[in-house]
Amino acid sequence: MSRRSFKKLGSVDALGVVQDLDPLFKPRSIPYSNEDIDHVSNLPGFTALPRQLIPNERPVMQPPLYYYGWKIDWDKLLKYAEDNDLCAYALQEVDDDFEDEENEPEAEVLVYDECSTVLKVLRNLANDVGIRLPTDCELRSVLADGTIVPFFALYSNYELAEAPRKARLSSLQDHLRLRIGETAPPKWFPDYDFRWRQRYWQ
Repeated sequence: MSRRSFKKLGSVDALGVVQDLDPLFKPRSIPYSNEDIDHVSNLPGFTALPRQLIPNERPVMQPPLYYYGWKIDWDKLLKYAEDNDLCAYALQEVDDDFEDEENEPEAEVLVYDECSTVLKVLRNLANDVGIRLPTDCELRSVLADGTIVPFFALYSNYELAEAPRKARLSSLQDHLRLRIGETAPPKWFPDYDFRWRQRYWQ
């Protein structure tokens, strides 16, 4: 998807639209204070990404990292996993109070992994509507509700070319509503490491 095609994404402001943003969104090289971060964490997410937050090849300072998706309702997803046989497990070394023989291998047991379970559920739900999540997909942490919360990110403002088409995104939203009762629309929220970045391309 070319830069000109961003306007076709329902999650990005159309060309020429300029949102009136909080003064904290002005480019800066100095770190934000704890008070600034607290303020940002209490701001509502963006329904459409302001064009000021789209990385651009010209400015030296690039905008904070923003993710598009849903805040995770841990209980709903874990319950869905249990009801649909999607629980994930991982091998974990067993702590032994006694010293093992020098060459004896560490004992391992299979334990329930909540993070992997949530990812497995989200991957399955996305696959149901034809959205393939990256194999290295992981849960993100964003600033929201006055704190740091776990987040299901479809893509970031640095990955707009990889965004699903609007129709598929709409299908996913309907599917999440039907399967796990997620009624909130997807939104843009900032990564917990909120800062402007030096341009990393020439």
